[in-house]
Parts: sequence; structure tokens; C-alpha cells
Amino acid sequence: MHLRTSDCRVYLYVERHAALGLLKVGPKRLFVANEDSPLIEINPLCVLDFYVHESRQRCGIGLALFEGMLSREDVQPSGIAYDRPSPKLLSFLRKHYGLHKYMPQGNNFVVFSEYFSGARQRAENSSRKTWSIDAFSTPSRTRGLIAPSGLATDTATDVGLKSAATEDESACSSQNENSGELNQQQVEGGPSTKTNRSHTVTTTTGARSSVDASLARFERQHQREMMLLQKSLSESQKKLDSLHVSNRSANRVSSYALRRPF
Repeated sequence: MHLRTSDCRVYLYVERHAALGLLKVGPKRLFVANEDSPLIEINPLCVLDFYVHESRQRCGIGLALFEGMLSREDVQPSGIAYDRPSPKLLSFLRKHYGLHKYMPQGNNFVVFSEYFSGARQRAENSSRKTWSIDAFSTPSRTRGLIAPSGLATDTATDVGLKSAATEDESACSSQNENSGELNQQQVEGGPSTKTNRSHTVTTTTGARSSVDASLARFERQHQREMMLLQKSLSESQKKLDSLHVSNRSANRVSSYALRRPF
């Protein structure tokens, strides 16, 4: 269960429509002391409240509730801070997870020593992962040295642009050659070329005349449709006027009948 007003989550153990256990967790920003450093800032997941009904304690409910929270949050018991834990909770953690060594804090939170060793191990793993990624990065295409990914991408982009420019130049040269051949053929053709041009002009003129005729036909048809529409509208208006006149006369007759004494 996620609370709307905060980042806290509440886990409930329900049996036969009755809540027998409650576990509340949420992230907190803490300043804690360690054996290696006097004061450091951490942001761990914290157990804020842990309760099991007195009649159902030592029955496995607390362990099931805690294990469900660990699985859901994907965290280890040593990576959690505990807000003012009771002696029962400390005994529970020592019995099931072997957590017993911790340093008293001024904010009443308990952070076990395994938390700091785990944080140190995570930092070492992250640094090793970063070194391995840098060692096996993709080399540049132009040089044998290892280059950053951004420079390699820029080099590849430059090579692609150069190849595209070369292809464009070759295409333009081939197009110019083709146009030169066409011009030469037109010069050699002589009278046949002139005949083809006159035929093209005649075809274009005929197409324009057919388009103009079709446009005029559509315009005449549109005008006829508009005239028919206006005629129907005028007839409808006349019918409405006659209906209004008949309604007025009927209202006058009814009012006269009501005022007439019996």
C-alpha cells in the first residue's frame, strides 16, 4: 500500500478480513557516524514502524511480513536503517539475519555495520564497471587509438557525409553527360525534333480546351443545383408562414371560446 501524502509504503498481513501485522517503510535522508568517518550523509530505506498483534506473535507472521517487504523492495536487511527499534525488533534481526553490530546514533536510528561495508563494496564494483567499459570501448575508424564514443560518432558521421557528397558529385556528372547526349541527339535530329515539339504543343492545347469545357459544364450544373435549392427553401418558408398563420387563428378562436359565457 503506497501512501498518497508521502513516499512511504505500508505492508499489511491480513487473515480472515483482519489485519494482524503492519510494516511501514520509506526513504529518509540521514546523517550518521561511522567507525571510519565521523559523520556522513546517507539516503537508505528505513523501517519506520513494525507491529504484530500480541496474540499472534512468535507464529511466523512478522518473518513473513518482513520477507515480503524485502522481496518487494529488492533490498537486504543490512541495507536498511531502523527508526528507534525495540528490543524485540533487535532480537528478531539478530536471530533471523545475524545483525547485531551497530554504532549508536544521535538521531535514534540504527544502522548496522554491514551497511557501510556493503556501500563500500558497491562503490568498488561501480568503479570496476566504469573501468571495464572504458577499456573495451569502440575504437575510432580513422585511428588505431581508443576514442570516446562521441568522437567516434562524429568521425563516422564525417565519413558518411563525405561518401554522400562523392555520390552526389558522381550523380551530377552522369546527369550532365546524359543531358549533353540528349542535346546532341536533338541537334542531329533536326526536322523530326521540330515535328515532335509541334505535336506536343497541339496536345497541350487540346488538353487545356477539354479542361475548360469540363469546368464550364460543372459550373452550369452547380448553378442549376443552387437554383433548385433556393426554390425548395422558398417553398419551405411559405409552408412555415402558413403554419404560423393557422396557429395564430386557432389561438384566437380558443381564447374567444374561453371568454364566452355558458
